[in-house]
Amino acid sequence: MIKPIINTHHLDQDIPPTILTIFGATGDLTADYLMPALLHMDTEGLLPKNFRLVAVGRRELTTKTYLDFIIQKSGNLKKITLAQKTHFLKHLLYYKGDLENPESFKPLANILSDRDKPKHLCYNRLYYFATSPQLFASIAHVLKNSGLLTSCGAHDRKLRILVEKPFGFNLPSSRALNKLLLKYFTEQQIYRIDHYQGKETVQNLMVVRFANSIFEPLWNNRHIDHIEISVFEKDTAHLRAEFYDQTGAFKDFVQNHILQMLALLTMDEPQNLTADLIRDQKIKILNALVPFNSQTAIRDLVRAQYVGYKKDIGRETDTETFVALKVFINTPRWKGVPIYLRTGKALSKKVAEVSVHFKEPDKCIFKGCASNILTFRIQPDESVHLRLNNKIPGFGIQLHQGDYQFGYKKEFMSEIPSAYERLLLDFMEGDQRLFIRSDEIEAAWKFIDSVTDSWKKTPVYKYKAGSNGPIEADAFKEKDIKEWWTR
Repeated sequence: MIKPIINTHHLDQDIPPTILTIFGATGDLTADYLMPALLHMDTEGLLPKNFRLVAVGRRELTTKTYLDFIIQKSGNLKKITLAQKTHFLKHLLYYKGDLENPESFKPLANILSDRDKPKHLCYNRLYYFATSPQLFASIAHVLKNSGLLTSCGAHDRKLRILVEKPFGFNLPSSRALNKLLLKYFTEQQIYRIDHYQGKETVQNLMVVRFANSIFEPLWNNRHIDHIEISVFEKDTAHLRAEFYDQTGAFKDFVQNHILQMLALLTMDEPQNLTADLIRDQKIKILNALVPFNSQTAIRDLVRAQYVGYKKDIGRETDTETFVALKVFINTPRWKGVPIYLRTGKALSKKVAEVSVHFKEPDKCIFKGCASNILTFRIQPDESVHLRLNNKIPGFGIQLHQGDYQFGYKKEFMSEIPSAYERLLLDFMEGDQRLFIRSDEIEAAWKFIDSVTDSWKKTPVYKYKAGSNGPIEADAFKEKDIKEWWTR
């Protein structure tokens, strides 16, 4: 086993004094992901030496009762100790504010300014929009008009905002949202989050490709037959009924997580690892996605709904809870390579996988040569697998395809940091490499809109909860003489 070396780039003394303010501090996102991440970072010594967390909500709570409320609400904080809680309270301040009453935030500006005075520090001010996008305009207005963006007289203060998905619901709405935020902030100040980008295994997509000379020469349409990305969820839509019925499986997962993984997997190598050069390569892929039309929607798309969804939602609806589609990238490297995407709820297991299927040898002198498959298990059981043909011991030559595995849990002793820990740390440091640029958002929506505008005449099939999806999705891929691959 190898114990990972702590990345000295992320030691607390490297990060300037920071005040992180979370809007939507009593919501599920904060309780289930943000606060557990911050508490773990505090325990591991990863927060800045001078750090303050301001939790903004509408409830009548004190700082202590707020933390008690979050611990009770969260499913990920059951094992917190009294010592961890006590230490974290030193950073924390709960502030009651109502976005419908901007005046209620003016005292907060004085509270934050007071933090600068005792040691003449100039705290960077970071604002996390952990709310629905409908409130982004109100938050931006409050920040601008309540003195919360005032610069520091002693030094240059860094101001940044982090916004959650969904970033719009189509191309026009995403453009309007970008225009709104750019009215108050520069592109360099805006961090658009896709938490899949913070997963170690998603970042490993680039590492395996560009750090191993055996793969990059083969990473093209001459050697790769097809690519598959599958994201399965076991949960039904019941707990997110209102939100989910407005988005469906396609907009909920394909527009952000899946297209971002696809861009990382298929982009050309950037000259270096700076944020804009990585994003420049991703945007080329997103812009090269071949748009759908009514004919390709009928031929290359399946959408379905699990039996019982309408009961979970409480009304009649045609919203899809499963979608499978075949896409193409119109670049010299990828022209003609089919890329199969699928995602859904109420399926047989929870798993996210990316698999690259290489072509079979043109002339195999042995009987039974099978194609090599490189699989990235994003979650759970984070790992990389490569299937190779080998000889079975004995007389004659018979082939067996063996699995060569690199597993994170087996190889490394320490636990894998959560995606939100990594992204919060990058936000504090001002590193945008794992965040999404405005043109990426708009390019993704342009492709997504081409699909949703074209699928009006396609049926919505049914599938049983706990299955692998509709049988029509199997038939859809079998037309290409292929089967879905999940380990």
